[in-house]
Amino acid sequence: MKRIMTKQYRITLTAGIFFLLSACSVSQFVPGEGIIRENNYAVIRSDTLLIIVKPQSYPGSYQEINNRFFPVFISIKNNSTQKIKLQENSFSILCNEKQYDPVPVDYILADLERKMMLQEFSDPFLPPTEFGITDRTKEQEMYYELVNNAFSWGELLPGAKKDGYLFYNKEIASASCFTINILGFAIPFIKQ
Repeated sequence: MKRIMTKQYRITLTAGIFFLLSACSVSQFVPGEGIIRENNYAVIRSDTLLIIVKPQSYPGSYQEINNRFFPVFISIKNNSTQKIKLQENSFSILCNEKQYDPVPVDYILADLERKMMLQEFSDPFLPPTEFGITDRTKEQEMYYELVNNAFSWGELLPGAKKDGYLFYNKEIASASCFTINILGFAIPFIKQ
C-alpha cells in the first residue's frame, strides 16, 4: 500500500512539474516563411535599406510598459545616397483584419508622468522622506530612458541608422500571427 502511494505521489509530482513548466513557457513571435531570420529578428535587405525587426519586451526600467503595450524593436539603416523620410504612418501592423498604428510616445510619456504624480500624492499625510526623492529620481530616469529608447521619426540621412522601440495596442500579443508593414515592406510574424 505504501509503495503504491509513493508511486502515485511521484507520478503526481512529475505531472505537476511538467504542467508548471509548460504553463510558464512563453510563446514568442518569430518571422514568418520567406523572411530571413537572424536570432529571431526579421531581416529585410534592399538596395537602399536594411530593416531589422523583432517583437520583444521593452528591456528598460519602465517594465510596466510591457503590460500595457505591445513593444516592437526596429532598426533601419539607409544604404542609399538620398535622405529617407520615416513617418509614423509607414509603420503599421495588420492583425486579425485590423490595422494598428504605433501609439505615440508622447501618450506613453504622459501616462508615465501621470503615474509619477499620482504616486507623489498617494498619501498626503506621510511626512516627506529621502525615499520619496529617490523614487522621483528613478522615475525621471525611466522617463528619459524611454525617450532615448523610443524609435524617432524624421529624415534618415544617407549611411545613417536609427533604432528603437515602437509600441502598439496590447491586443496584438494575443493573436497567433500578424504582419508589420514598414516603408512598404510586409513582414509576417507567427507565434511559436
